[in-house]
Amino acid sequence: MRDIFSDLYNKVLSFFVSQGPHDETKAVAMSRLKTVLMQDRVGFSERAMQMLKEELVATISKYMEIDEEKFDLEINATEDSTVLDLAIPVTRAKTDEEIDEAIKEQAIKTQAKAQEIVEELEELIKERAAALAGVGEEAHQEEAEENSKESSCEDTQDNSEENTQEKKEEEKGKKSKVKEN
Repeated sequence: MRDIFSDLYNKVLSFFVSQGPHDETKAVAMSRLKTVLMQDRVGFSERAMQMLKEELVATISKYMEIDEEKFDLEINATEDSTVLDLAIPVTRAKTDEEIDEAIKEQAIKTQAKAQEIVEELEELIKERAAALAGVGEEAHQEEAEENSKESSCEDTQDNSEENTQEKKEEEKGKKSKVKEN
């Protein structure tokens, strides 16, 4: 009879005490919260953490096969220091040939990425040069138009001056004729 009450008590108690998957979820949530708080205290963003993790995985993967899903990266801050904790489950170490091949592949990827960046920059430079040349041409055209206007104004002034000179000469001529008469 005592066993029956004990079982009943344990079943009732089990409703109030979390066990199983909820504990795991709670542990994961607590771990994430601790990570966020540590990152905040240290000043290391989630994006920076993700980028660091990706680079570490890429680097370590050249030399060892690892379980990336279980790879864990944490930053812990104490009063006087900051500690980077890594948990890297290694499946196996790679052979020298595999390492050399991984390094060559990485070099090829890096070179391809660098070439892609160079091509993008060249395209940007061409676009910028064309834009500047367009601005230069527009400025040159505007300058030419201004010079043309100035020139036509000067021509008009010159013509006006010439006309004025001619008129003065004509008037002198008329005055001299009047004096002669």
